[in-house]
Amino acid sequence: MPNTAEIETVDLADAHVIIRRYKVRPTGRGLRTIETSIPREVFEREARILGLTPEEALVKLVAVWRYNSFRGLHLSFEPARGVTEK
Repeated sequence: MPNTAEIETVDLADAHVIIRRYKVRPTGRGLRTIETSIPREVFEREARILGLTPEEALVKLVAVWRYNSFRGLHLSFEPARGVTEK
């Protein structure tokens, strides 16, 4: 377990932060991956920011998780390889 002094924290005390809880489920070969849901409105908001329809975004974007020396995960949506941006 990392030293708590080394863990980066993010303040989520903003009154406008939306909190939703989702169950996690094992999936994949040997149940080696854990999946959860991404709220649809998060994905649709990202599509709008990028000037894409949600349908276009499903084809043109991939979800990218970043993690390592900080607690939790950081999710971003980036262009899928071989797909040019609009």
